[in-house]
Amino acid sequence: MRNTSDKIIIEDVEPAQKTQQFSVDSFRMPERFKLLNHLIMQDLNNRPISPTFRKYTKEEILEFLRNPAKNERKLREACINVYAFSPHFRRLIQYFTMLTDWAYVVVPFAIDVSKLKRKTALSSYNRVLKLMELFNPKSQFPRILRVCLREDVFYGTIHEVGDNVTIQRLPSDYCKISSIEGNVYNVSFDFSYFDANQDKLPFYPAEFSSKYKRYKKDRMRWIELDSPTSFAIKASDDIDTYALPPFVGVLPELYDLDDYKALKLTRTELENYAILVMKLGLDKNGNWAIDLDRARDFWQNLDSVLPDAVGSVLTPMDVEKISFDRSTSPESSAVADATSTFWDSAGVSSLLFNNSKASSNALLLSIKADQGITFGIVKNIGDMVNRYIQSKSYGRNFKVNFLDVSPYNRDEVGGQYLKMCNVGMPMVSYLAAAYGLPQADMDNLNYLEDDMLQIKERFMPLRSTNTMSSDTSGDAGRPTEELGEVSDDGEVTQERDEGE
Repeated sequence: MRNTSDKIIIEDVEPAQKTQQFSVDSFRMPERFKLLNHLIMQDLNNRPISPTFRKYTKEEILEFLRNPAKNERKLREACINVYAFSPHFRRLIQYFTMLTDWAYVVVPFAIDVSKLKRKTALSSYNRVLKLMELFNPKSQFPRILRVCLREDVFYGTIHEVGDNVTIQRLPSDYCKISSIEGNVYNVSFDFSYFDANQDKLPFYPAEFSSKYKRYKKDRMRWIELDSPTSFAIKASDDIDTYALPPFVGVLPELYDLDDYKALKLTRTELENYAILVMKLGLDKNGNWAIDLDRARDFWQNLDSVLPDAVGSVLTPMDVEKISFDRSTSPESSAVADATSTFWDSAGVSSLLFNNSKASSNALLLSIKADQGITFGIVKNIGDMVNRYIQSKSYGRNFKVNFLDVSPYNRDEVGGQYLKMCNVGMPMVSYLAAAYGLPQADMDNLNYLEDDMLQIKERFMPLRSTNTMSSDTSGDAGRPTEELGEVSDDGEVTQERDEGE
């Protein structure tokens, strides 16, 4: 890209198009900076987006699963739709999304320590830290993870303008995985998308404008986007020819759950119904004890004041009791069974979701297994970040390691890093990151507290058991063990002691 007077000349970076140049008259540099720094998601005054998704039937879902490659788009739409209306499916996706803290550490990579210049290395290190802060992993990366868990593939492109780095999601229906580079998938884009959405073209990187012109000239719909700015993150990376949502197999169980809920609602409504029987009596000669017309008047008077859930009958015959009591319905627990079946089909322990039989140790082991699924996708996102960082001149000798840390194992992992630090291993950055303190914040807070506020010189140490004399007036004995440290029998004992 080069600037001539007040126009931007964009050069296509692809070999076959190196000589092709064109001007974008509608954007000066400050205006384009403003556009990319403030991405508009939708223009509410001009064709606002109102996506609609069809709710497929259980039979249709099963038919799609017979040929997932052919029905890739429909399966994706089905999962998006279910995510919107099913709290169970949404909670499943959010549960896996929360199994990482996005803790990371920037470390040197492929360097010769004997030839390293400290000042230059420190400058490059600080620039990599700043770039990671601009990525804002705890804000942007969970969105990528959520889409991967729901739809299998996230297609994105990176905008880096000034002090702003934004990951823009590309429309999945117009993207395909075309190649792999640096262990990261590259994306081919169907540029016919802009035939009906040309007003959105300015809000994409400059390469989209260039390649859209190429598409209109050559009529070649699928063109691979430039790496490392564009990428694809796939959850099930063992199937790379088409997208297959990881939890699409639980959709039939979700439909069963809805069916059982509807049946339970119908049964509950039936239990609220009652029938009042008005019987015509007979005298000893077998004649009606009351005139039929008069009896009909009494019955109509009664029927007119009854609520909707109560019916009435006028009959000369005996009527047996009609009961809709749930005690006669063995399917009363069908909803609970269907809910448990759903979590089992998803491969997630139902102990996590309001189960009265929860055991702390079994719960933690289940979470660790689920965390491995999430961390596999996190590592793919880490590969994308490292490919982008190492494309920079200052980032060639650095990489980012995302830690397998979540709110459920923070103390365990932090304790391991602390032990490593105590024996002299260079793990202080890992220890700080495990407890939510990135390296940039660690350096800044250290400077703030030591040099600016001089906290260590001005403040007395906080009181703790290490600085206080023993006090026998309080509770004595061994401290209570935390969740995961106590056995199942010990957990029962603790609950009994608390009850006493």
